[in-house]
Amino acid sequence: MPRTPHKPTRASLTDRQDVSVYFDRSKKLWRAEIRLRQDPHTGRCQVKKVSSKNKNTLYDKLSTVLEELDEGINSPARYTVADCVAEFLRDQIAYLAPNTQDNYTRLANTHITPYPGRHLLAELRVADVLTWLRGRKRHLSSRTLRLVLNLLERAIRYAQVQEMVARNVAELARLDQRGRLKGDKPGRPSKSMTLEQAVAVLRATEGTRWYAYLVLSIVIGARTEEIRALAWDQVDTGGNVPTIHVWTSVRGDGDTKTRRSRRSLELPAIAVKAVSAHKAMQVRERLAAAELWQDNDLMFCTRNGTPLDRHNVLRDLRKIMREAGLNENEWTARELRHTFVSLLSDHGVSIEEISLLVGHDGTDTTERVYRHQLRPVRRSAARAMDRILHDVG
Repeated sequence: MPRTPHKPTRASLTDRQDVSVYFDRSKKLWRAEIRLRQDPHTGRCQVKKVSSKNKNTLYDKLSTVLEELDEGINSPARYTVADCVAEFLRDQIAYLAPNTQDNYTRLANTHITPYPGRHLLAELRVADVLTWLRGRKRHLSSRTLRLVLNLLERAIRYAQVQEMVARNVAELARLDQRGRLKGDKPGRPSKSMTLEQAVAVLRATEGTRWYAYLVLSIVIGARTEEIRALAWDQVDTGGNVPTIHVWTSVRGDGDTKTRRSRRSLELPAIAVKAVSAHKAMQVRERLAAAELWQDNDLMFCTRNGTPLDRHNVLRDLRKIMREAGLNENEWTARELRHTFVSLLSDHGVSIEEISLLVGHDGTDTTERVYRHQLRPVRRSAARAMDRILHDVG
């Protein structure tokens, strides 16, 4: 448990020749200056400064700084979080692969330096880190949010080793596996459609430009970010084994969520038929758009060929749910992937096979994320024993 700094009084400071407290009338601030060792290069005495509008607050800050100095903690004046992260990147990631180094630098420059980077490292508080994370949460995936927090945590830990800061506030701002902050209200749990509901949704869209999108979502279990990134060169319906290659996503780097998420899947007959009809439909849309068409080679796009975003998908998905007789507010695109898992599990496909199909690194992830869609009762042994011992008893 951290020690509570002893709040110094004027009497206790009179014997310290290295500390001076005064009121700056021009700025209307209480200030304290702590004279440190002499700089060997310039010959000038280094000074650490503390200021506050309130005198009592100034003494609180001063007590913390003095305790840190007594413990050997001494960061340079005006040493910011951005300086801390820059030193970490310069000194500690040279052994990593060039792509990883570039990724860390990009994440730091984009998401740390412009935000908490402006704070003095010694004055950074847990509340500052939490405010930053909540602001970034709207723009980043859960994985990226955890990456930038981990980067900040490692940078501050490096500063701790150099005795430039006493504690690592980033360690106290934890995120769970879904990128939620400690204490945040959990999001709405995902659910899956029954077979009857899935059929109703597909029938409601048959013959429309959304039919193939929903068919693929339900029968191959791709994430919505992977579906929206599919290009025509990633599908082959003319070979002996119709195949779709899920190799990209609409994430910032264009890659799938994990390395295992890059997968090639055989297409069932319903998907082959839907994709072929969709290709012919897109040719007609292209002719209708004429010079307005933007050729991005995307399987699923707007009527002008531009990429779909999640708002396009959600808006039209709600209309589809209404037409299928479902509550539009209870379903999002991610439930289509949950439906894929549920339907396979209902029909006896093993969790090991499902894990490979959805692109997970192992069955642990599948069981954790889709625990409500997986059937916990394993019936294969019971059925086998019924056949084996059917004449007994």
